[in-house]
Amino acid sequence: MSIFIWLVLGFFLAVGIYLFKKWNLRPVNWEPEEVSKLLLSWLDDNIDDRAWDYFESCEIANPKLEAIRQRALDAVYFESPFIVSTRQNGLRLNEKGKELFQELREKCLEI
Repeated sequence: MSIFIWLVLGFFLAVGIYLFKKWNLRPVNWEPEEVSKLLLSWLDDNIDDRAWDYFESCEIANPKLEAIRQRALDAVYFESPFIVSTRQNGLRLNEKGKELFQELREKCLEI
C-alpha cells in the first residue's frame, strides 16, 4: 500500500512540474509603449534593472515586438560595439547604441 501511495504522489508531482514549466514558458503580452519606455530608459542612462531582467527572460507574444526585443538583446552584452562598460555605472550605450535604441523605439511606436 505504501508503494502505491508514493507512486501516485510521484505521478502528481511529475504532472505538476510539467504543467508549471509549460505555463511558465508562455509568451508575455507587452504593449509597444512599455517596450518603448524601457528602451528610453537605456537612452537616458536610467535603466530599470528589474524591468530589463524581465524583458530579457520572457518572450513577447507580438512577433514585431519580439523582433525588437531580440535586436535590443543582441546589442547589450559585454564588449558589444554598442556598449560602454564603466565600473561605477555598469553597462551604458555609446552613441552608436543610442542611435540603434532610438531606431528600435521608433519602430515600437509605429506598431
